[in-house]
Amino acid sequence: MEISHDIAGVMIIRLLAATLAGFLLGLEREIHRKAAGVRTISLICISSALFTMLSQQVGGGVSADRIASNILTGVGFIGAGVIFRGGFTIDGITTAAVIWISAAIGMAVGTGQYITASAAVVITLLALWMFSYAEDLIVSRRERKYYAVKYRQKAFSQEALEALFHSHKLNYTRLTTGKYTDDKTGDVIFEGKYEIRGPDGLIAQMNDHLLQHPDVIQFDVELAK
Repeated sequence: MEISHDIAGVMIIRLLAATLAGFLLGLEREIHRKAAGVRTISLICISSALFTMLSQQVGGGVSADRIASNILTGVGFIGAGVIFRGGFTIDGITTAAVIWISAAIGMAVGTGQYITASAAVVITLLALWMFSYAEDLIVSRRERKYYAVKYRQKAFSQEALEALFHSHKLNYTRLTTGKYTDDKTGDVIFEGKYEIRGPDGLIAQMNDHLLQHPDVIQFDVELAK
């Protein structure tokens, strides 16, 4: 089926609009140095718009629903690719959601729903920016982190470590406690894993205390998400 020059012109305009929408969404992810940035999100928006337009032209609207479902299936695979697990946490879920909404916006542009697509872009960006600010505000007052602390048994103890948390007015949950013997010194080393909750400032003070403590061999911190 040959497409007229008028229809082709409209399709090009829609592709450019999809490119702009993808660029704006991808730029936000790029600024935060996420896995999917300007190029990825833009291409997803463009391809979604193109598939939607082609389904209208080639299928006459009959197969539009099947094209849409296939777009969402393909985007689901891409979204799954940016989600990964690191230690205690899972990262990339927000980026996967941006990929999902970018495909929907591309489909809206492909059907000529410019106002709807523009509103979706604005609302998405506001959600990413404003909610991120709100999260940072909440986190600064109620941080939650995972700690793995190694210490010598002969001069320190689990009770002393937990008393340290308590003295800094931090709430904690003991996750696991293990021990092993240092091959070189013969010292018994304990490793306690905890979830720590409290204001960011108090956690920073406790970190300084742990760094200066002579019997704390090592401690690792990971942000809980």
